[in-house]
Formats: sequence, structure tokens, C-alpha cells
Amino acid sequence: MSENRTIHLIEIPIGGKGGFIWNRLHGEREDICEALSKDGVDERNELLQARLRKIDDALDRLMSGSYGNCSNCGGAIGDERLDIDPALELCLNCWGREPDSDLSGDVALASLNAFDTIMVQTHNSVYRILLLDPKTGRALVDGGEYLVEPNEALLKGSASLGSEFKVATISVGCRLEMWIDERVFLTSPIKSVHVKHNSELESPGPQKPFLFTPGFSPVARTHIVEKPF
Repeated sequence: MSENRTIHLIEIPIGGKGGFIWNRLHGEREDICEALSKDGVDERNELLQARLRKIDDALDRLMSGSYGNCSNCGGAIGDERLDIDPALELCLNCWGREPDSDLSGDVALASLNAFDTIMVQTHNSVYRILLLDPKTGRALVDGGEYLVEPNEALLKGSASLGSEFKVATISVGCRLEMWIDERVFLTSPIKSVHVKHNSELESPGPQKPFLFTPGFSPVARTHIVEKPF
């Protein structure tokens, strides 16, 4: 008995270092598309779709030959920053000059409400945090190279070298500490924090419950540290 089999080949449009970057971006894109194809929570899908748009924009820049150049000033973004997040479109200087309503001090989780969104810009990445429980610090976190998909986390606080740890606080100039899947995750120093309160968002309709394992108690076993810029 003979079988007819069809083998689908994906042609990489460029070679060398560009081909490596294309593979990395396209691989992440496939992972996100697969996650979006599954039934999930609306807020998770929103985060994934935002990341997908960034990846598609980066692929377009790669194919047009402008990849690695700042979309604002045209200067170099820098290989070290692109190694951390290959979808970056702005250099560090332009990123820091973006107009916004960022906060310049400390943000205490207790002062926020459930389902407030916190945008944290570090020296290397941007993290989007959907706060689920201000009392415990439970949240969904997405961003950077390591948190491609929204991950459930516990926000523990912030600290910098030689300073006292600020419990349940996100502080500019400090590193944010989060516990994710029994691992301690430390960001690079925070540049700015922006909070969008739940009342400012468009009404999404009835909220679906978030998946949460009863008795979840992370243990600090492994440290993941975001690379310094």
C-alpha cells in the first residue's frame, strides 16, 4: 500500500543573523497564535494580541531592512537590548522621552483596585500587570523576553542596592520582585510606572473568572534576573 504524504516547508526569506532573528520572532509568533487559538480569559488574549502586533511590526521592519533602527529617530536600538526583546522599536533615549502620565514615585498596591492595569517600564523591557488582588499582590503579568504569555504572579515589592525592601510597592529606580511558578523574578531598574484604573477602561461585560490554584504558595527556589541594560 502506498501513501501520499505532503510535506510543508517554510522558506526563511533571509539568511545569516537576520535569519536567526526571523526564526526567533516567527517562533514566538507561532506560540502566541497557538495560545490564542485555545479558549481562555479575555484579558489574557488582549495581552497576547498586543504582543503579536509588536512581533508583526518587527517582522515587517526586518523584511524592509530597517530592523534595528529606532522607529522614531532612526538611530540604533542596540544589539544588547534587541537580544533581550527582538520586537523593540525604539532606542532607549526615545523610549524615555515618550509623553505619558507615568508616575515618578512609589505605587503602593494597597492604593489600587482589583483589575487596575499597571504598565511598568524598566531599562530593558515593558511589563503589563493586571492586578487581581491588591491585598495579596496576585496579578497576571506579561512582557519582556521571559513572560511572552500572561503568567500568574505574586508581586512582592521593590528594592535597590543598599536600600530597604519596599513590601507591596512598585518603586521607580528599584527592581520589582515577583514570584512566578515557584521562582523569584527580578526586573532591571524601573524607569516609570503608569496606572490605568479599571474605571477608565471600556466596560468589557461580565468578567470571567481567572484560573487560580487553591493553596498556591510559591517558594523561592530559582532566581530569574532580567539582564542589565
